[in-house]
Amino acid sequence: MSASGIFAGVRILEFGSGAAGPVATRYFAEQGARVIRVESAKRPDFLRLLHGPDPDAAPMFALLNPDKESVALNLAEPAAREIAERLVDWADVVAENFSPGVMARLGLDPERLRETRPQLITVSGCLFGQTGPQRAYPGFGGQGAAIAGFNHLTGWPDREAVGPYATITDSLSPRYVALAVAAALLERRRTGLGRAIDLSQIETGVFSLSEMIVRQSAGAPEAMRRGNHCEYAAPHAVYPCRGDDRWIAIAVFDDAQWLALRGVLDECEGGDDWGGDERFSTVAGRLAHEDEIDGRIADRTRDRDPRELMHSLQSAGVEAGVVQNFDDVLNDPQLAHRDHFQKLTHPRLGELSFERSALRFSENPGSVARPGPLLGEHTRVVLKEILGASPEQIDRWIRDEVLV
Repeated sequence: MSASGIFAGVRILEFGSGAAGPVATRYFAEQGARVIRVESAKRPDFLRLLHGPDPDAAPMFALLNPDKESVALNLAEPAAREIAERLVDWADVVAENFSPGVMARLGLDPERLRETRPQLITVSGCLFGQTGPQRAYPGFGGQGAAIAGFNHLTGWPDREAVGPYATITDSLSPRYVALAVAAALLERRRTGLGRAIDLSQIETGVFSLSEMIVRQSAGAPEAMRRGNHCEYAAPHAVYPCRGDDRWIAIAVFDDAQWLALRGVLDECEGGDDWGGDERFSTVAGRLAHEDEIDGRIADRTRDRDPRELMHSLQSAGVEAGVVQNFDDVLNDPQLAHRDHFQKLTHPRLGELSFERSALRFSENPGSVARPGPLLGEHTRVVLKEILGASPEQIDRWIRDEVLV
């Protein structure tokens, strides 16, 4: 938590599990907000158990929750729910990504919380949103990508849909959540009133594919899987290079770029004008023969160093990029220049590289200061500081399994 960030002084109380909720609130933590997570060893966040039974040795959780505090509350106990309500009174924002109905069963639904605190901002980011016939469906980003339409577009035209890597709606929706919360905080500065924000992960996915939806509604040909190809550019694909599983992505959008590509690849072939075929002289012609062109390009790239070829193509005005593996990403000079990765030491996992957000504000660039918390690491500090609880009271709550 940076004391000088643009959200310094903002207080966020977070419920839920998984990636979508934590990614949204970490933007605020990086810029100075105090973010307190409510969780429990009785029902731990599944991200804490991805790599084994120790909830404090989970890299994914630690990386997604830097600069946050953890309070262990067993919300199955009435006393724990009372503590949670008192923490809500402290908060400016209550964020959650449980399935619909969970917060209401805990007595923490927005309607109830905002009755006495109309200035409170609440945000929910579940799969389908809080309303509608499918609201109770408890899904994850894998289903979200399929339902939103991403899987229909990703993969090869003659094969089954494979979907984008990882859980894309879990990655998209937090950006919308963060924007909505920032807007609500700005509005509250003007009006003094908060908002209850109901965000659907599915709808953020559909919105992100709005071009395809508009085309479909206008009766245009349906967008389909094209592998690495593009409907208005050719060549447009990924080609093999020298080395173990090394590739380069090349995209040619016009005839000038096509001539430049030919020039660079001809150099390594001793001047062979392989691309002079009249069939390839226009974008339409290249699109009609893109498989043949891909084969010819691959023959000329497979013995080239990917980075050298990338620089040669870029210098000639051709869009090209090395397909980086994750070791490349960790050592990428552009990311290093912008301090994208910061090394922090986790008490269980040792030194890890933590990512910062891509945002750089001029006077407040933000930073990551602490790894994600151990489960319940800050329970005593938070309950003493915010609720005024005595050590004896906290000990009683622990014995009664209220704090666990």
